[in-house]
Amino acid sequence: MHRRQYLTRTGAVALFAGGAGCLGGLTGSSDDTGNTDVASRAGVRALDRAAGKLNKAAKSLNELSLETPETVTFDPSEPRAKISDARDHLETAESELGDDRQADIETLRSYADALEGLIAVTVTVTDDTITNDIDTVTTAIEEQGDLEAASETVDARHTDISSAYERFKQAETTIQNLDGDRLTDLTGIDLADLKEGVSALGTAVGSLETLAAAYDSTLDTESGYGALERGRTKFENGEYAAAQSEFATAESTFADARQSLETGTGSAPEGLVQYFETASCQTMHLTTAAGAFAEAAEAAADGNAVTARNRKNDGEDALEDLSSCTN
Repeated sequence: MHRRQYLTRTGAVALFAGGAGCLGGLTGSSDDTGNTDVASRAGVRALDRAAGKLNKAAKSLNELSLETPETVTFDPSEPRAKISDARDHLETAESELGDDRQADIETLRSYADALEGLIAVTVTVTDDTITNDIDTVTTAIEEQGDLEAASETVDARHTDISSAYERFKQAETTIQNLDGDRLTDLTGIDLADLKEGVSALGTAVGSLETLAAAYDSTLDTESGYGALERGRTKFENGEYAAAQSEFATAESTFADARQSLETGTGSAPEGLVQYFETASCQTMHLTTAAGAFAEAAEAAADGNAVTARNRKNDGEDALEDLSSCTN
């Protein structure tokens, strides 16, 4: 019942919500164009136009509405085109203005770099196919279905989200290094508001990265579900010591994933919390199952058939409990 709801409040475009007061009405740059007595009028105009284009790119992000995310399509082409135009204007400004305006030009270039990164991150976070992949992975774990295919799906998605998270951190660093007074003079934007909004986007993409990483390790063919399945096969073949080792590996992997999810739930955007809770529930039951199977294998190795059977049944029961996590 919580499918697709997380995008409504992830903060994916809350990037500029914190600074909406300063960005909402911006269509151009500050009226302060510097010392026109020593700078080419064409250069000053180009600098001003660059600032205006960048503010419009930022404003297009601010205008996104995610009240009905399944119907929202974020097209990055328009803000990217404005950034490209801004860079052209900055080239003109650089050729026309003296060294005394170079810091202004570099500030706007850094602003453009940051916006490009934030747009790329927003594309990833607002990709509604993420929900389809979450559904696929959740169902595969719940029904113990095609876990190999689910592992491939989550591995590819984790790669994309991790790249977006790294891109975000690069953009954040660029913003942190901006000269706030100069940026305000050139664009009218308050750096503190920009940083506040960027933090919201970081929370969204960071939470998605945590969720994807937890699923990735859970379904890992070596240390996660793969180890659990190998352990079960070895147990059935009477290789109890080897089975116990595989189960211990799986138990540790599932427990680590669960800890990561529980830690991340507190900072996750409201719309992502239920996804965290579902994944945490699943890893809890998987941890219980792997632990019970490990004890069953140990008992079987010791010749204690009754305990081995009982603990194996406990493990099977824990796997059946996976179906309760999405109810």
